Amino acid sequence: MQNTIDFVNSLGDVILRAADGSYVLAQQIDAKPLRVAQVLDGALDTIGIEAATDPTTGIRYEFFIAAYGLSRDAAFNGFA
Repeated sequence: MQNTIDFVNSLGDVILRAADGSYVLAQQIDAKPLRVAQVLDGALDTIGIEAATDPTTGIRYEFFIAAYGLSRDAAFNGFA
């Protein structure tokens, strides 16, 4: 499943938009740089540790998935 990064900060907080239009709230576990609009392949639909891969570079990123299946408002309200 393709996921697009909508938000990332220096603390490792990440919001990804899933292919179905829902949002995933995650914490990056590794220290590899991420950028907004970056596409990652992976099934990020389970609470816990998951991984996704950048299809253009082959770099694998690890995340702790805190929530998935969220609306955009619900995902971004997690940072309010």
